[in-house]
Amino acid sequence: MESELHYDFQSFLLSNGNIADKARLIAAGNKIPSGIQESVIADLQTLQNSDGGIPFGFKLGAPSSVKLTSELLTLISKFKVKDKKLAKTMMDFIISRQKNDGGFAESLKLDPYIEDTWSEVGREWYPVGISITWLTGKALEALCSAGYDEQNRLRRARDFLLYTQYEDGHWPDFKGQKLSDPLGTGNILLGLQSMGINSDNKVFEDGRAALLQHMKNSIEAKSIFDVVDLTVIGKPKSELEKEILKRGLELIIQTQNTDGGWVPLGAKKSDPELSSKLVLEFKRARSSL
Repeated sequence: MESELHYDFQSFLLSNGNIADKARLIAAGNKIPSGIQESVIADLQTLQNSDGGIPFGFKLGAPSSVKLTSELLTLISKFKVKDKKLAKTMMDFIISRQKNDGGFAESLKLDPYIEDTWSEVGREWYPVGISITWLTGKALEALCSAGYDEQNRLRRARDFLLYTQYEDGHWPDFKGQKLSDPLGTGNILLGLQSMGINSDNKVFEDGRAALLQHMKNSIEAKSIFDVVDLTVIGKPKSELEKEILKRGLELIIQTQNTDGGWVPLGAKKSDPELSSKLVLEFKRARSSL
């Protein structure tokens, strides 16, 4: 198997990507032009709302998003030079969105923005005002990555996730949802992992096994979107797991577009967000083998 991507993903992402895409490029350890990291931090400071959150869709004046703030906080926490004030205000916003059950929720103000982006179907996996499992995973990972130290709040988020898992090893998007959502499992496992929950815990082990099976099925179906969770399983524990990781890497290589990016199913153009996530997963997966 060739171990390198064929086309120039870096130029594609620097030309077409947003702040998060560029942050993923940095987190992947690529040699990027000087000043990109400083530019990402400066842009975040400019965009940041007064409540400390990052506005939905990076749109000035839009309500703050727990999802976007958590994703960016996790990424910038890996930067070599850190802005402690920026991280602190982002943590403060995320914590302000924790519910009494320990989970995290988006503000009701985001409802029209989510509907505008994902139509009515967005409410099925991204409702506002109630605790969301995968969002809690993202928030927990971000807080732990940035060094948040109020253990009671972190443990409440951890317990919310530990006790909402379904029998198939996946999680519903929220309490009361009839079916589990495999697309959220990777986020949740990363959140639990950040709290020290690992393979000796049954919830984590069941989730990991479920994600492995989902990943195997997705790779066979050539569903590149699902491969963004390829490395959540960590180091492969068997030849079968190693084979899944190798096949995931092959799929990433085979599906790269000539412009350097990746095209989502049903689309015609390369998508910077999907592309930046796959670049990061590709780098991580190579180091896991």
